Amino acid sequence: MERHLVVIGGGHAGIEAAHIAARVGVRTTLLTMNLDQIGQMSCNPSIGGVGKGHMVRELDALGGIMGRLIDRSGIHFRVLNESRGMAVRGPRAQADKARYRQNARFTLDATEGLHLRQGAARDLVFESGGRKVRGVRLLDGSLLSCDAVVLTSGTFLNGQILVGDQRIDGGRAGEPASTHLAQQLAALGLRGRRLKTGTSPRIAKRTVEFGRLTPQPGDDPPRPFSFFSGRVELPQVPCHIVHTTARTEAIVRENLHRSSMYGGHVEGVGPRYCPSIEDKFVKFPDKERHQIFVEPEGLEAEEIYLSGLSTSLPVEVQEAMVRSLPGFERAEIRRPGYAIEYDSFDPLQLGRDLRLLDFEGLWLAGQVNGTTGYEEAAGQGLVAGVNAARWLLGKDPVVLGRNQAYIGVMIDDLVTKGTDEPYRMLTARAEQRLSLACDLADERLLPAAREIGALRPEELDRVAARSARRARLREVCDTTWVTPASPAGRVSEEAGLRLQGGMTLSELLLRQHLGVAHVDGILAGLEPMTGVEEGWNPGLERDLLLFDLRYHAYREREARLLEVQGAWDHVHIPADFRVEHLQGISREVREKLARHRPQTLGQASRIPGVTPAAVTLLHLHLRR
Repeated sequence: MERHLVVIGGGHAGIEAAHIAARVGVRTTLLTMNLDQIGQMSCNPSIGGVGKGHMVRELDALGGIMGRLIDRSGIHFRVLNESRGMAVRGPRAQADKARYRQNARFTLDATEGLHLRQGAARDLVFESGGRKVRGVRLLDGSLLSCDAVVLTSGTFLNGQILVGDQRIDGGRAGEPASTHLAQQLAALGLRGRRLKTGTSPRIAKRTVEFGRLTPQPGDDPPRPFSFFSGRVELPQVPCHIVHTTARTEAIVRENLHRSSMYGGHVEGVGPRYCPSIEDKFVKFPDKERHQIFVEPEGLEAEEIYLSGLSTSLPVEVQEAMVRSLPGFERAEIRRPGYAIEYDSFDPLQLGRDLRLLDFEGLWLAGQVNGTTGYEEAAGQGLVAGVNAARWLLGKDPVVLGRNQAYIGVMIDDLVTKGTDEPYRMLTARAEQRLSLACDLADERLLPAAREIGALRPEELDRVAARSARRARLREVCDTTWVTPASPAGRVSEEAGLRLQGGMTLSELLLRQHLGVAHVDGILAGLEPMTGVEEGWNPGLERDLLLFDLRYHAYREREARLLEVQGAWDHVHIPADFRVEHLQGISREVREKLARHRPQTLGQASRIPGVTPAAVTLLHLHLRR
């Protein structure tokens, strides 16, 4: 009998979970309250950034669709940190949010084996007397029978919207909260907590004097997110920058007691790395002004988004605050900003495949696990969706390591350390940043992509061909001998670099004296760099070659260090292993092990407060 998976929620986690499960051959139903809101960008209309953009490219390399969707919907592309090293560069793009929703819906509708269903989940149905999922009961009383569920509820579980002292039940503006399902999950004994996020006001475009703002053009030409996209087709538009003023600060400070947070109306913990404007003025009192990004919501949209001005102040205060910005003196607020509180659950209750431990057939992904951001949700959605599908197909789960992907770093952080605040991906969270450069995600994750099986054969072949061509280029550089009289030697002399004797081209390219133009001149005649091949970008490949050569020693040292640490990740801790009475281990460590329930010694070693000595003793107990 064909097995059936239900994905609850049509946000960014649900989209990836449902799509990947259907792609790998499992009959899947995506259940969402409103089919027209699939892929909705409830907060800022953008995808990517430093750390976040890395995960989008990893999603793409594994068969996810976020990168392809933004390439078809993007109206402003920029690579952040482009002047810095390859490891911390991050692609980012503004989306035409209406087109993003349309493209998401079209892609899911066209996915074989995937059925879309409008409806609200009331509760999960379990096998009589057990914890094995058997279906989803809808609010209308109907039963959707299934063998597994991926829950991607976003901010909808007991969601409440806050503006000033007003509190309204809702999963986001204009949509109802999910209360029945939230109550059932709490009754099942899951450890939960209240978290908070927020959004900024949307402004009528015609009421803003853009001539007084600082324009921020995108990259020309725009570079796609997906390794499999051609070129970006939509017209590109600029973003703008404005700064808060002394008047802005005065308005906020005079009304702090009226904000939801500082007025004592907020129970949940908000995101540290995406603070409200109230938080910015309170926590950074010495900063004279704060930067606000003015972002378009679409090519035809008459609304703009003020990124960096998230707030829960009353509407009339928001209006005064917005009008204190230069160029916004006549601005009209179309949609006020608001804060939203919602239920999430302790991710320590999850396995590394995002399955809810002690339950059979239930996976959790996205904000319900304590994260914030579209990209973090999408990364979890793909992992939960593919592992739920593989469980139904009788296959082992796919677990991404910290040395493989930022998605692996995020999930390991969540299920090993937990989180007390909305988790956001930062490059600083990864120990192996040099090996996790986003432009190498396709090559790095090719074995995992083959195992998952969501990419088409020709797409896998394209990645393999690109990898082989890079290897040929490196081999040519390692074996080409450069002398003062050779073409490369003459280019070096033009750059002011005198060669006393011969050296390989790889050794020459290590010299920092060579600028980009000189390197391009040296590489132009090399066979691997000539010819036109789909997906081959000579400028990018030059940067990747220099990155490989100039950081090779650092990457080797990084790999040796982490090889020793990573050995613990291959020592598994049985699910029924009891830690309460282990000899020689302190009570504190035993309590942490019992609460975090690590699945490997590597996870145990990363729990705050668990010492290396305790891990060694635990290893001895396991061997016995």
